[in-house]
Amino acid sequence: MNKNAFALALAAGLLVRAAVLPLPGAGDVDPWKVWSYHAVQDGVTKLYGASSPPAFTDFGFAGKVAPVNYPPLALYELAVAGWAYSAATGGRFPDGAALTFTLKLLPVIFEAGIVAALFFIVRRTAGEQRARWAAAVCWLNPAAIVCASVGGYLDTLVALPALCAVAAAASGRPFAAGALAACAVLTKPQGAIVLPAVLLAVWTAAPANGSGTTSRLSAAVAGGIAASAFLLTPFIAAGTWPNMILMLKTVADDQGLSMSAYNFWWLASHAMTAAYATTRGSSLWAAVTAPVSGVSFDRAAAHGLPHLRAVGTTLAAAAIAWALWIGRRAGDVSRASAIAAFSVCAYAFLATRVHENHAFLAIPLLVVAAAGRRRFTPVLTAISAWFTLNIVFYGITDDGRFAVSRAYTVVDTTLWVALLGCVSLAWFARVLYDDCAR
Repeated sequence: MNKNAFALALAAGLLVRAAVLPLPGAGDVDPWKVWSYHAVQDGVTKLYGASSPPAFTDFGFAGKVAPVNYPPLALYELAVAGWAYSAATGGRFPDGAALTFTLKLLPVIFEAGIVAALFFIVRRTAGEQRARWAAAVCWLNPAAIVCASVGGYLDTLVALPALCAVAAAASGRPFAAGALAACAVLTKPQGAIVLPAVLLAVWTAAPANGSGTTSRLSAAVAGGIAASAFLLTPFIAAGTWPNMILMLKTVADDQGLSMSAYNFWWLASHAMTAAYATTRGSSLWAAVTAPVSGVSFDRAAAHGLPHLRAVGTTLAAAAIAWALWIGRRAGDVSRASAIAAFSVCAYAFLATRVHENHAFLAIPLLVVAAAGRRRFTPVLTAISAWFTLNIVFYGITDDGRFAVSRAYTVVDTTLWVALLGCVSLAWFARVLYDDCAR
């Protein structure tokens, strides 16, 4: 890609974002408003509650109520956005389009950081032409646009440190890799999915200073501890760390086999529902073509399937372990990124309780993989298409103005989207196996 085309791509992406940022975003934006307001009013260290003994705490703002259950770094970042908005409004902090715009701008800023990181990572390993291609592909990717600019999801906040952690690990900088990986985990729990790939890259990468494997792993652990201590010390000093632990545990309270991610468990949920409907006298055709609805763990247990949470965790863990094993000799950033991206996809498609936005972390990692190994480009296209369709059919904005009917395909369209995702994961596995075998 030449410089003129690259500049045009960046300008086009900027115009698209300027057009969609004023939209209301996904339902998650309301909790961001509550959290940012209370970060300004009460301080970040009190956002999990300050009761003793710790108790589940809800916070309210402008008629919205939400508990705080994200790790600390995300709260610090939302606090910065809240302080900027408070300063711009003279401390009034009114709810409205301006606040929505401000909070949605935060993930877009991190998205721009991802694009910049992609450019420098790929330029170092594959040259400037491929670096421009990588940056443009991510910036113009519909998956990135619907996630950050339209939906206002915070996944770019975790994707930036996770991407940089993989790159640092593969380039022989274990301390930085560990610190960045800790930042990813302390932004959103999904950041932990890339930890095995980061450690593998630390293990296999040629070190910049000639250090041994044990020294590199120790440096990575030290980096993670240092970053974690820096971010968690304010909560320990304020005495609110027990509240933090209590509230972070509520992340695991989701009860659906699929929390709006159109994946393997979305297909399984509909199969269970259809099978149950036929036992109640419904025809097979009516059961199959009925709209899909989520199935809870309790409902699955009532139908004789009590351990699906463990099954999903085992499936995802086994797929991640397989990728680590076949890529155990990976020593470059492209393959390390491919393994990390596959790990994210394995979680997104095979684990239970996955939300519609949780797979975004795979997109920039796949861009790095495709920039260095072009056989991953079709996989990047397929995963991006699945992610975009998942967001679109789930509900691209909270007000429903862009709702798309799921009935045009006779069988609920989300089932076809889920099938696309499962096929894409299998294809990804095949491409990754072939690449590692070479």
